[in-house]
Amino acid sequence: MRLSLRIAAVAIAAVSATSVSAETLEKVVILSRHGVRSAMSSPERLEEASARPWPRFAVPAGHLTARGETLIARMGDYYRQHYIAQGLLKAGDCSAVYTWANVTQRTIATGKAYAAALAPGCPVVVNTVGEGNDDPMFEPVKAGIVKADHALARAAVAGRVGGDLSAWSASHRQEAEQLDALLMQCAKGPCPAAPGKRRVFDAKPGFVDGEDLAGVSGPEAFASGVTESLLMAWADGGDFAGLGWKGLDEEALTRAFFLHQAEFDLRLRTPYVARVLAGRLADRLLATVESGAKPNGASIGPADAKLVVIAGHDGTLASLGGLLRMEWTLPGYQPNQIQPGGALVFERWKRDDGVRVVRVRFTGQSLSQLRNMTALDAKAPPLSAPVFIQGCGTATPAFDCRLEDFEAVVRRATRADG
Repeated sequence: MRLSLRIAAVAIAAVSATSVSAETLEKVVILSRHGVRSAMSSPERLEEASARPWPRFAVPAGHLTARGETLIARMGDYYRQHYIAQGLLKAGDCSAVYTWANVTQRTIATGKAYAAALAPGCPVVVNTVGEGNDDPMFEPVKAGIVKADHALARAAVAGRVGGDLSAWSASHRQEAEQLDALLMQCAKGPCPAAPGKRRVFDAKPGFVDGEDLAGVSGPEAFASGVTESLLMAWADGGDFAGLGWKGLDEEALTRAFFLHQAEFDLRLRTPYVARVLAGRLADRLLATVESGAKPNGASIGPADAKLVVIAGHDGTLASLGGLLRMEWTLPGYQPNQIQPGGALVFERWKRDDGVRVVRVRFTGQSLSQLRNMTALDAKAPPLSAPVFIQGCGTATPAFDCRLEDFEAVVRRATRADG
């Protein structure tokens, strides 16, 4: 009897293994933020916003750092290992990987780091429209393929805060006080004003004209730039303690990111703004996910490319997330935050029932993995969370979205009125 039970158990296990292996991973599209870059502001400008000096970067403003390149390479190597194990990639298949990057130095350098790590031994090719040009996929308004209604964009943003940016900003008073105490190194914010210093409280809420579709000013916008510089310097190994900073650790950083995310959510995830900024990208991404399963001339890269990497910016992912109503949270970060090298990963699977589904996750290195330059593998993977797509996600572990339903969601989002 026991022998019969063991035979039955083995048979069941074999059937289960066959069932699992019957699922086929057909295509992966990785939409990634660039890696760790230097601050966009000069050290002197940043030091107006803090009581202590800032770590210096070894590259020009906004460029990918050497550590940033290594950290992206480690993400790329992890993806390579993971997708070889999934049966998607094979060693030496140079045509399986295709990389596209936006036109900045940091995105092109990020694309190169990904390409070299994903396909070692193959020529490193990064496709781009070239520095100095506007890529319609990333900058549709600048490229002239989308006409934006700036008044409507500002109204859409204002409508999310009841038409009162000051009241919205006032609701973040506690977070502003915490950030002020960290930057100005006092026991509790608001810290006393000091000559030549700019405090988070000194920034006045309002709308501003400029390149952004609906740019805002105020404590949140002020904090957004400063805390991004904190994150980059932290991830680049900056010696804050040696420069006299007190209280700056991972927990303090997580709290400090709150105002940045509030500003990003309002400025980039507002539906009308997100559709203008990310509608073109969403259409191209859909075509790429479908490529190889159905004819589509708008795909990024050739149809036989198994893994496509798109290297963009945090705003790229934020606006797409707002457009498709995708949400994510990783430990140590604020909801929907996009750390250097953070990525939305779109996988197309063919299940054992013959149905093609899209599975999406957000992944990226933790604060400690960034700072410590941790090697990544199956035993020490990056952070990851499944993403539910509103309108097509299902009650499965990976929130499976049928391919045709994913197409319908994207079409509705990119062609919505208002």
